[in-house]
Amino acid sequence: MLVKLRHDGQKIGQFSVDLLEQPSTVMVGPDGDEIYLEWNSTVDDSGHLRGCISCGGEVFREKTFPQITWIVVVLAFAGAVASILGLVTTWLMLIAMAIVLTIDVGILTLSYTRLVCYTCDTRYSKLNIVKYHEPWDSDRSSQIKRSN
Repeated sequence: MLVKLRHDGQKIGQFSVDLLEQPSTVMVGPDGDEIYLEWNSTVDDSGHLRGCISCGGEVFREKTFPQITWIVVVLAFAGAVASILGLVTTWLMLIAMAIVLTIDVGILTLSYTRLVCYTCDTRYSKLNIVKYHEPWDSDRSSQIKRSN
């Protein structure tokens, strides 16, 4: 599992850890800072992550998309509007739209699902995510922020 530690919106460091080994400490960052991991009640009986090992908080499921996704969406929208208005009705437009479609399909295959902590925003990827993890919920997020 790849863990990207965050604090106050800033990335502190990242490390890989095996859920089966469950080490109590890891070294993070260029200075080699030692971070203590909280494994109690954060891993379920089947060995899947169910809570944050950094702070013990709740986690939610998030689908990631490469940053180029929004550029492709804008290009597809612009191409659709141009073809509807009849501004460009050539083979060039058809080829351009096919290229945009190919890029869009490539982006969807590169996207992946990760877990993110509501409390400290630490991100967990390259792990099996079980179905009981829900997507981000604004009500749950505001409850957690009020309680901290």
